[in-house]
Amino acid sequence: MDDIKFKQILKDCGLSAKGIDELNEMLMQSRVELLNAVINFNNDDLNNFAKIKTCMKNSANEISDIFYNRIALIDGLKEKFTIDANLLEQLKLNNADYLKAFFDMKYDENYFKDTMAVGLAHGIIGISPSIYIVISGYYANLIASFALKCCQEIGLGLIDTLKTINSIQKKITVDTTFAIESYYKKSLDDSYKADQKTLGMLMSIAEYKDIDTGNHIARVSSYSKIIAKNLGLDSLHQERIFYSSPMHDIGKVGIPDNIILKPGKLTDSEYTVMKTHCNIGYDILKDSDSHILKDGAIIAVSHHENFDGSGYPFRLKGEKIPIEGRICRISDVFDALVNKRCYKPALSVEKATEIMEKEMKPEKCFDPDCFNAFLKGLDEIIDVKNNIDKDLYLNGV
Repeated sequence: MDDIKFKQILKDCGLSAKGIDELNEMLMQSRVELLNAVINFNNDDLNNFAKIKTCMKNSANEISDIFYNRIALIDGLKEKFTIDANLLEQLKLNNADYLKAFFDMKYDENYFKDTMAVGLAHGIIGISPSIYIVISGYYANLIASFALKCCQEIGLGLIDTLKTINSIQKKITVDTTFAIESYYKKSLDDSYKADQKTLGMLMSIAEYKDIDTGNHIARVSSYSKIIAKNLGLDSLHQERIFYSSPMHDIGKVGIPDNIILKPGKLTDSEYTVMKTHCNIGYDILKDSDSHILKDGAIIAVSHHENFDGSGYPFRLKGEKIPIEGRICRISDVFDALVNKRCYKPALSVEKATEIMEKEMKPEKCFDPDCFNAFLKGLDEIIDVKNNIDKDLYLNGV
């Protein structure tokens, strides 16, 4: 399976960047070698395969038919295959291709991508992990029974037959490990994504007092990911920033309404109270075991720090400010400027960027590299803003 097709399969599975990275780690040559070493898979096993190679490749379609016809009897899948008969046929074809590759004995990265794709396919159609493990055992026995027939057809003696069956079972064990682990990784990733959605909903608590409700955090989240992308951060880092940046103002739940909703300028004492939302947010999130929440704590406490050290709460300077905080600082300021608040009207994008560039300034308020990444992604950021504003309009907000 070529890299483009494999990436498409991962995309079809709806995997997060984290999930994709973890699946790709499974393909590391050192890991494959370790699994083969554990079962002592060697050249003798390949020689045993060669004896029945042609016979087993010729049996691949029959094996796949028997296997998937049995799977099609499982409650819950019968209806699915009745509705979509093409799905069953595609699964049979994919498995037959895998079996032919199995006895071609070219166990490269593409081969293991095929193996992982088989596991992912069963996860997509809704086979539970326990059922999948059971049918994997059935599958191994089915292949062994056909291998036995092939050994008999070519006249192998008992000892050579047993050695050949044993070699097949060893290789099936490694392949089943890949398939089941890929299925398991997808299940974990589904839970991971569900957790992120839940966190996103929880973070709207921080904005519930605001007229803009949770849309500010939705915009800041997307802006921050765009900036991270244009900074050249890897996809996993981008995703973590996307999910953790909504927590930048979670500490506002601890700020009194008369300050949060005040339509005019805050007094010095009120502003002092308002600034404590950074520390409050950090205290709420800091002790979590979740990487996303830990990142959220860092962003909460650092997204009002200025690059020249004039910000709050710790007056951090330059690269001592975490990169997540430097990114979110720009996203938060831009969104505050271009959207209406209870204390100010909305500014145009042009006026907002002018204020950021000429009054607040890179090197002063903003990390220059982050600001350049912001400007580079500005068209995409404006599209995000317009789409969210459009949704607000359609929903009558």
